[in-house]
Amino acid sequence: MIKSYRSEYPNQVHQLTVSVSKHYYVTKTGVLKYRKKKQEISLDRLADSERVHMIHYVIRDHFSGLFYAELGLSNNIIPVQRFLYGAWAEEKDYSFYGIPESLTIPSTVTAVFPELARQVTGLGIQPIKVTSGFQGGVRDINTIERYLTISLIFPFKQPQLEIKEIWESVNRQKSRNGRDTKMDLWRENVKIVTIPPDQWPDNFRGGGEV
Repeated sequence: MIKSYRSEYPNQVHQLTVSVSKHYYVTKTGVLKYRKKKQEISLDRLADSERVHMIHYVIRDHFSGLFYAELGLSNNIIPVQRFLYGAWAEEKDYSFYGIPESLTIPSTVTAVFPELARQVTGLGIQPIKVTSGFQGGVRDINTIERYLTISLIFPFKQPQLEIKEIWESVNRQKSRNGRDTKMDLWRENVKIVTIPPDQWPDNFRGGGEV
């Protein structure tokens, strides 16, 4: 089981995190609310909860720290395959795209999406198994939730539009080298970028059923 890893350039290693928010949930009328007491519920136990939970989907480039994120709801779970396709497909207004050489997959994600490792292998990606306590997106999730506390209650109709402003702002911040932004570090060091094909293994683009 991997404990640490290094990357030498963008898109060499991407870190995947899919987790249930510990503090945010959504009312039946679509309003996001904050709860100070932590909600300890895992992805594979969502069916046991009557509450509509907010779910974080984060993919992070290990070299640059650049990340892409989406928010989902537990009553309409986004297949992680669909999320990855959106993250890796080329976007004109976003520089982070292309499939990685390796992808870290937490055991919590494998429990809900057991076919993911086999499917990404079919794309030429090496899956890396990590424990739930060793996820690269935890810091990014904390950042997202800090931003959300600026407005504790607001309509939650189009979550991706709301989250986009957050990750765009963070990606314009200084990278670990203290000179370039995270986005500039990615752009200046990325090598060959491989766009995901239209036809992915097992209808990967559509994501299948959960």
